[in-house]
Amino acid sequence: MIEKFAFNILGLYANKFLDRLERAFQLDSKELIEVYQKKAKACIKRGVYDEAILLCQKTLKLDPDNIEAHYQLGVAYMGNRSAEDAISSFQKVLKLAPDRAGAHFRLGVLYDKTGALDSAVASYKKAIKLEPQRADFHYTLGMAQDKKGDHKKAIESLNKAIELAPDEDKYHYRLGLIYDGQGQHDKAVEAFKKASEIEEAEW
Repeated sequence: MIEKFAFNILGLYANKFLDRLERAFQLDSKELIEVYQKKAKACIKRGVYDEAILLCQKTLKLDPDNIEAHYQLGVAYMGNRSAEDAISSFQKVLKLAPDRAGAHFRLGVLYDKTGALDSAVASYKKAIKLEPQRADFHYTLGMAQDKKGDHKKAIESLNKAIELAPDEDKYHYRLGLIYDGQGQHDKAVEAFKKASEIEEAEW
């Protein structure tokens, strides 16, 4: 019963009754920020991005330098396909916290999607420098390098991704495509075979 009540209260925080509830419960700014951020995170997880954006904006009115709110706002904008707003949010995150690897990575994804491949590669590399054991960072770097025509570097990045996460079939498959495009057919066949073996083992 208590959990149900708490869930209903959290739901109300995001609708037109929010201001009344704030006054009724006399929550201070720190408590409000905690509520907003928890709710925003839940909204992002459910794909309710508009609501998440509003909640993040409420947090930032109370605390303009709240790193997590800027980050969540960027993620929500990405979900809404608002690339420019998302880029602006992640840039603000990095101004406040330059070592936030996830923000560098997400910036890279956004630059990649908008065709700014040099900027994408630079952002991916910054993310990798901060968290070198993230296979997905190396994979996305490799994909951007391949788009740029830097096939040798792309192969190196994808091999690193495979070294860190050898059971990801898509890493082997993408590597195979690059090898095939470069005329290295034996290596392509080997990569495709490995991807197929992994996929079959998952069934």
